[in-house]
Amino acid sequence: MFRRIELINHYPNWKPRESDAEFDPKWQQRDFIQGIMGLSPEAVVDAWIDKLRGAQKSIPSNCRFYFTEKGWKEVGKFVVTACIKSKQEYRVLKIKETDAQIVWRDKHTGYEVAIQPKRKQQ
Repeated sequence: MFRRIELINHYPNWKPRESDAEFDPKWQQRDFIQGIMGLSPEAVVDAWIDKLRGAQKSIPSNCRFYFTEKGWKEVGKFVVTACIKSKQEYRVLKIKETDAQIVWRDKHTGYEVAIQPKRKQQ
């Protein structure tokens, strides 16, 4: 099982420029969901910053980083704890390893993988 933590940030008073809303519909929403590298409290960043390496090579832009089982036990759970303590909203996405198209795997620590969405069958 691979797990991904996504942070949820609310911007209730934020209003997009008219040109932004026309260009990209996601600018019309006030909730922004992003990975742990996004805007987050210092405690959340401290929970992972010295432990995750990220890809040292170029990977496709539609990839998302997920924790492996080992990474979840040694890093991910602490990130969730930091989110709870700092009142950072989050969600955890889970996918089966058999459903993942792995583009990159951290061979040094074994904590994370970069996954690309599977191609749709036609």
